[in-house]
Amino acid sequence: MDTSKDIVQEVFIKIWEKQPVFTNPNTTKAYFYTTVKNHCLNYLKSKHYKTIANAAPLEIELQQSEDYFFAELVSAEINAQLYKAIDTLPKKAAKVISLSLNNYTTNEIAEELNITPSTVRTQKSLAYQKLKGLLAPIKYFLSFL
Repeated sequence: MDTSKDIVQEVFIKIWEKQPVFTNPNTTKAYFYTTVKNHCLNYLKSKHYKTIANAAPLEIELQQSEDYFFAELVSAEINAQLYKAIDTLPKKAAKVISLSLNNYTTNEIAEELNITPSTVRTQKSLAYQKLKGLLAPIKYFLSFL
């Protein structure tokens, strides 16, 4: 935002110094807009902008690296606990939940396992109830993601 204000200010100064004569108010407006547009394009082409644009992602990445590492650590722990809990489910329910976590639809799961969609829904419901109880201790960690 500051850069755009600086560019407009530079254009005003340039126009003030040149003091071109305009006979038509529409010409003045068009001249002003064209000059601002050209200054913006020149700024974007400049070496200064390219340096800032290239440095900004690196600075952001450095600032976020600790948060990212912590979030990844928590995520990995939650995934490990989730799959450990899934392993305690009956085989069919575990398979249904695994496929569901891999973005399979109810109908796709039914086709894959040669069961009816209503059986898939029942298996999901029973599995989610059991998982809810097993994963209750890690609910707190979900707030960090």
